[in-house]
Amino acid sequence: MIVKKKSKVTKALIAALFFITIIAIVTPVMATGSNRILMIDVMAKGDDLDIAGATTSIIAKIKFDKASGIPLAQVGFHSKIYDESGEKIYSMKGELKDGLIISDSFQFYCEVREVTWINLWMIMGEGKLKTTDINIVIDYRGFTITLPNTGGQYIPVTISMFVSPKGEYVLGENPEVFTWPEGGWATAMIMVGGIPSVGVVTYLTKYMEKVVP
Repeated sequence: MIVKKKSKVTKALIAALFFITIIAIVTPVMATGSNRILMIDVMAKGDDLDIAGATTSIIAKIKFDKASGIPLAQVGFHSKIYDESGEKIYSMKGELKDGLIISDSFQFYCEVREVTWINLWMIMGEGKLKTTDINIVIDYRGFTITLPNTGGQYIPVTISMFVSPKGEYVLGENPEVFTWPEGGWATAMIMVGGIPSVGVVTYLTKYMEKVVP
């Protein structure tokens, strides 16, 4: 639901909201050895899980160089918000080319859903963002924030993306691995001053790995 009052979320609140606890040290992924992954196709499409009244699509293609095994990712996402009458009132579109694959087994604690997500693909790089030229304030993960307004033009932004192929998570110190009932998911987030400011997230509709024997 759209909120008419102005956002008073500070950088400190945003940092607390999106704070990621890195449990494992991560290094860029390389495809080596037998049965190595050559390519990964990712698609997530449906209702946004964090923005009320929004639909989101996220696509990503990860390609590993045959000779070096070094991967790069192409990422695109598009989110649209509709009012109660079904009219589109806001759009946010982002693109990332040649994103760096930081990890294929990243994990972090999610304060919103109170689980530690595990076995995530983590992608990050410099991309671009375009939004509708309108100021919109929404309730987002328990806070009131103003969505980005680029004036209808593309602007440079830092984008991070997480992909959970199976929706795997753990609870507290319990080593047992659980699977989210709806399965895997993907999220794309916009970084401002090194802090994730807003993101889109929805469930996977496709996750396919092409493996070279």
